[in-house]
Amino acid sequence: MKPVASYLRQHPALEEVVATCQPTRNHSALLDHLRREPALAAARLATTRGDTWLHRRKVFGADGTLVADDHEAWLAEQVARDGGNVRATCARLDNAGYRLSQCKITTLYVVAAGHSGTPSDFLQIEVDLEEEVLDRELRPGGAWRMPRTLDELQREADQGLELPLAQRLPVRPRAYRLRRIVDVEAWLQVADAMEDARREAICGRRYRVTSSETPGATIQTPDELFPGWDRFPAKHRRFFRDWRRSSAAPHRLCDQWVLKLTDWTDPRDGRRSLDMVPMWVFSRPLAKVNAAKGSDYEFYGTLEKLDRRTGVTFGWFFYMLHGNRVEADAGRRVIRAAEAGTIVMPECDYRVLKDWEAEPYGF
Repeated sequence: MKPVASYLRQHPALEEVVATCQPTRNHSALLDHLRREPALAAARLATTRGDTWLHRRKVFGADGTLVADDHEAWLAEQVARDGGNVRATCARLDNAGYRLSQCKITTLYVVAAGHSGTPSDFLQIEVDLEEEVLDRELRPGGAWRMPRTLDELQREADQGLELPLAQRLPVRPRAYRLRRIVDVEAWLQVADAMEDARREAICGRRYRVTSSETPGATIQTPDELFPGWDRFPAKHRRFFRDWRRSSAAPHRLCDQWVLKLTDWTDPRDGRRSLDMVPMWVFSRPLAKVNAAKGSDYEFYGTLEKLDRRTGVTFGWFFYMLHGNRVEADAGRRVIRAAEAGTIVMPECDYRVLKDWEAEPYGF
């Protein structure tokens, strides 16, 4: 069994409570249940993300009865029944009237801010809203290419004709599923420790450097070859640090951003990697900023307008780090304008921008 990550908060009874909660349009009942946990008393829905599906599909017979919960495992059984003859399995299943379900997932990002005021001091509760319906016919032999192996059959089984809208009926009631509760600061500490180990390993490296101008070779360290390579923290930590040292600091970060956090271990070599991608929670349309348009004053006014719309001073900088509303050219133009005196900006924000210019980062 895979060990539970140290940054995940365990609330054993909450998983069942969430699963039995009846979904509502505004998810108010779910939030009420979550807030009964003392650590989640301040929980609020930040945003939702959809357009994902469970890979696993259920199999239903022609009469609508459930045949199997996992289409891949069931197909393996069917091929074994035919002595490993995939072509025979396809021919047998093609006219049997089997259908596959599809489970659409909408992920709810709920946040509960801590009391320290630190941008990373919050819990991120991820709840999946599952909606499963009959989706398509199981016609493996009707694919553009007949599957030759079990693996191909499993991968191409969901290529059958999509059912008409009137037949895409629910196979079970909509339901919540608690995915995880992440202590964001604890996640960052794990990521920091891994980054420290990576940098220590780099420091131990030695490079043999040759030159066409001088004979022989010299042995140099990373500091000698790449001065200042470790001047800045990793981007996952830098995002929060820049928030705290900029004009955005009075605003709670988790009111504006949630995080797509991954923790993956390569099965081939056991190497573990953590990754973070910020996702804005602003739900209304945002116009894209054109960094080549207007005078410096007019251009900077456009960025300030974005800040007013989203409710965060210097918020445009963080949209520049991730997203398609503000391009990196905007940051460079603001620096040039500030240094030319055509715009006036807070010194703290200018320093953040200058550090970004010295070592750009983004997600």
